[in-house]
Amino acid sequence: MIENRIPKEIKTYREKLFFGLTLRQCICAGAALLICVPLYIWGNRFLPQEAVSWVVVLIAAPLMLAGFFRYNDMNFEQFAVEFIAHHFNPQKRIYEYEPIFMDLRRMYLLEEYLAETEHEAQTTYGFVD
Repeated sequence: MIENRIPKEIKTYREKLFFGLTLRQCICAGAALLICVPLYIWGNRFLPQEAVSWVVVLIAAPLMLAGFFRYNDMNFEQFAVEFIAHHFNPQKRIYEYEPIFMDLRRMYLLEEYLAETEHEAQTTYGFVD
């Protein structure tokens, strides 16, 4: 019997292209291969093999991380922006406590003030009933 997998949450569905990888993962893996394989082959002429291996790993890791990393439905670049904004921007937390009845008090005082100024205007300009 043929069965189709249906994800529980539609947001988590990702279309798979090659070898069970999404388009984003394929592009990042391809970019890592296109950069790191020639670097490793021709880098041995200029640096020792161990140094070239470390350079390849240090270049390939961020590229692969960009393709495969997901946290709270955020891609790597979205997560990086939020992480930097959270940790390096100044955090100002202002504690303010105002009871809910203060709004009612303000409205009451405003109504009293408006009634008083209306009464003063009427008495000043002779509009008294």
